[in-house]
Amino acid sequence: MKSRAEYRFPFSRYPAVRIVLLLMAGLLFVHFFSPPIFWTAGCFMITLALFSFLEWKAKRTISIILPKIATVLFLLLIFSFGAFRMSMNINQKQSILINLIHVSPWDEITVAGKIHAISLTTNEKERWDVEVHQSKIGDITSSKKYLARILADDDPTEATIGDSVFFSGTIIPVSEKRNPLDFDYKKYLYSQGIEVQIRVDSLIQIIPNSKSSEWVWWREKALSLVEKNFTKRTAPIAKALLLGYKQDLDSESKTAFARAGLSHIMAVSGLHVGFIVAPFWVIIPFFWTKKYGSQIGLIFLILILLTYAGITGFSASVMRASVMAVFLTYGKLFYKINDSINLTAAAAIVLLIINPSQLFEIGFQLSFSAVLIILLILPVIQNLLPYWVRIRWYGTPIMVVIVSLVVQFGLYPLQVFYFGEISLISPLANALFVPFLGLVVPLSLAAIFITAITSSVGFIINYPSLLFLDLMAEFVNQATEWSWAWSSASLSTALIFLLWIFLIFGISAHQTPSLRWKMLIGFLALCCLISTQNIIQKVTPKKLEITFFDVGQGDAALLKTPSGKHVLIDVGVWSPGYNSGKSVILPHLQNSGIEKIDAVILSHPHADHIGGIIDVLQEVPIDVIYNSGYSYDSNLYQSYLTLAKDKNIPLLEVSAGDTLGLDPVMLFLIMGPDGNYYSKDPNEHSVVMNVIYGETEFLFTGDAGEIQEKRILDSYGTLLDTDLLKVGHHGSRTSSGTSFLDKVTPEIAVVSLAKRNRFRHPHREALQRLHQTKAELLFTSRERAIVFESDGEKIERIYW
Repeated sequence: MKSRAEYRFPFSRYPAVRIVLLLMAGLLFVHFFSPPIFWTAGCFMITLALFSFLEWKAKRTISIILPKIATVLFLLLIFSFGAFRMSMNINQKQSILINLIHVSPWDEITVAGKIHAISLTTNEKERWDVEVHQSKIGDITSSKKYLARILADDDPTEATIGDSVFFSGTIIPVSEKRNPLDFDYKKYLYSQGIEVQIRVDSLIQIIPNSKSSEWVWWREKALSLVEKNFTKRTAPIAKALLLGYKQDLDSESKTAFARAGLSHIMAVSGLHVGFIVAPFWVIIPFFWTKKYGSQIGLIFLILILLTYAGITGFSASVMRASVMAVFLTYGKLFYKINDSINLTAAAAIVLLIINPSQLFEIGFQLSFSAVLIILLILPVIQNLLPYWVRIRWYGTPIMVVIVSLVVQFGLYPLQVFYFGEISLISPLANALFVPFLGLVVPLSLAAIFITAITSSVGFIINYPSLLFLDLMAEFVNQATEWSWAWSSASLSTALIFLLWIFLIFGISAHQTPSLRWKMLIGFLALCCLISTQNIIQKVTPKKLEITFFDVGQGDAALLKTPSGKHVLIDVGVWSPGYNSGKSVILPHLQNSGIEKIDAVILSHPHADHIGGIIDVLQEVPIDVIYNSGYSYDSNLYQSYLTLAKDKNIPLLEVSAGDTLGLDPVMLFLIMGPDGNYYSKDPNEHSVVMNVIYGETEFLFTGDAGEIQEKRILDSYGTLLDTDLLKVGHHGSRTSSGTSFLDKVTPEIAVVSLAKRNRFRHPHREALQRLHQTKAELLFTSRERAIVFESDGEKIERIYW
C-alpha cells in the first residue's frame, strides 16, 4: 500500500472522468465569460494543430519532454473543445429570426408548425409546444425551425400531439425573473429549447396528425390507452409515471409528491429505464454463450430503449438515462462492469457534446450526481451490512431504504439549493412503493399494448396497478398533512457544496486510508473555514436589509432587521387566478429559510396591498398584524380578519405617534393615520411609517394622497426628512405633493407599480415633482425587485 503522502488519484483508470471534467471546465468558462466564437474556435484549432504536430514529432523522436508537452496540450485541447462547443451552442440559439422575435414584443406573427406537447395552464387555458417551420413577421418570411410555446385564450381545442397548425398570433415576451428568489420561467423554457412565446389570435387551420409521424402517433395513442386503464384520479399520475407526461398533473400534486420524497418517480428517467433494462440484465448470461452474443445483446437493448424513448416523447431525462443504461450495459456485456464510474463519465461526455446546455439543467445535475453517489457510497454501506440481512426477505426493502437515504444524503445541497425543501418521510415512502414499481411499471406498459388489441383484457391486467397508484396517491396526500414529513431548509454558504464533496469521497475511500485521511483533512479544514466565516458574520456590524418586491401594480416589502427579525410591509396584489402571496412572497420566504414573520404591517385594506395575506397566513406563522383600523367591505378583507382570529394572531390598530417594538436597535414610528375619520377613501387613512436605523431613515407611505400628506406635514414637519421614500400610491398625481416632498427631501425614491397598468401610473405630474427633489428614481416596473442594505450610516443598493 502506498504511503499517505504518495497517494494519487488513478486518473489513468478513469480517462473519461478526466475528459468530462476538462470538458465541463470549457463549458463553464464560456458560460461565465462569454468570449466571442472566433476566439474559442481559434484556440481550439491552434491547440489541435500543435497537439497533432507534437504527436507526429514524438513518434519520430526519442524525447522525454515531448510526450509531457503533448499530454498538457491534450488536456488543453479538451478544454478548448468544450469552450468552442459551448460557443457554437450559444451562437446557434442567437439566430437572426429569434433575435427579430425578441425585439418585436406584442407584434403580430403568422406561424405554421407541428404540435409536440399539449398542456393546460393554471387557469385551464390550453397551451402547445410547437416546432415551428414557417414564420412571418411583417414582410419578413422565414423557414428557420425553432420551438415555441403557444398560448391559446379560447376554450381547449380538439388538437392532439402531432397535429400541424397554422395560425396568426401575438408575440408575448417570456417573463423574466422579477424577484431575487423567483422561479426563473424564462430560464426554464430555454432549458427546454423554447425561446419564443406566442398567443393565438386566430386559428387558421389544424391538420390532424397522420400515422407517418410514427413516434408522435404512438405517444398520443399510448396516452389515450393509459386514460382507458386508469381512473380520473390516477390517470394523470400514470401518465407521468409511465410516459413522462406531466402536463395533466396540477401544481398541488407535484408539490405533494415532492414533499413525500416520491417526485423522482413522476419524472421518467433512470428509475424507469432501470425497470425496462432489469429484465434484460437477467438474460445477459444467455448472450455470453453465443457467438457475437454481446454485440447482438447491445443492439437489442438499444432497440428496446429507443422504443421506450419514442413513446415517452424522446424527453431529455429518458435520453439521458438511456445513454447511461447503454454504457453500463455495455460494461456488463463486455465484462467492464468494474468501470461503472468511467462509463457514467463517458455517458456525460456524449450528452454534453450533443447539448452543452444540459450541464445547467437541474435534471442533468441531479441524475449524474445520484448515480455517482450510489456508485461511490453504496458499496461501502453494503459491505457494512451483514450478509444474513441481505439474503432475507426484508433485505430488499432495507436496501431500498438505504439507497433512498444515501441518495437523499448525497443530494442534500442540490435539493435545498433548487427547491428549498427536504423530505423527511422519503426513506419510508420509497421503501413502501419503489420495490413494487419494478412490477407495476412493466405490467402497466404491457397492459398498454394489450389494451390496444382488447381493452377489457388490458384493463384486467392493469387493475393491480390501478389499485397501487390509488393507494400511493392517498398516502402522498396524507403525508403532506403531516408536519414532520418534510421541512424547509436553506444553505448558509456555498462552501457546503465543497464540504459535501469531501464528505462523500471520504466515505467512498473507507478502505483507502491514504485517500480517506486527505478527504478528512479537507473536510475538517472546510468546517473550520465555515465556522470562521460564521464568526466573522456575527462580529460584523449587523445590517438592515429591505427588499421591495416586484408584485406588479401593488406594494410589498420585506425588512430583515439587524437582530434577525422579519417584517412584511404590505403583501401585494390579488386578482382572479393570481396573488402575490402565493407567487412571490411565499417562494421568497421558503427559499430564504424564513420560517416565521415577526410582524405584518398592512397600510390599508385595498387588494393591491393585502392581496397575498390569506396565503401568507395559511403557510407561515405570524406574531402580530398591524393595520390602519379602517373598516372595509370586501371579501378579501373580511376573510383575512376571520382567518387571523382563527389562528389567534393579534390584530392591532396603529395611529400617529405609536412606536413598534420590533427591534431594539431600530425605531418604527407611525405618522399616520391619526385615528380620526376623514374620507370614504381608505387611501387617505394609510399607515405611514418612518423606519429609522442609525443615521438612515426610510419612509413608507402606503397609498397616502396629498390630503393625508398635508395632515402628516402639519404634525411632523422636519421629522419627515428621510433618505429613502417609498413613493405613495404608485406615482399617482394625487400623491407626492410639492410641500410634502420639500420636507421629505429623499435621496432615493422607490415607486412600486406594473409596467402595463390601467391607471397609467406613474403620472407625469408626480414624476415632475419627484424629479425636482433630485432623488434617484427607481421603478419596480423597470428595475424588478429592488434591494437595499443599511449599516446605520449609509444605504447601499444590492444588485441581485
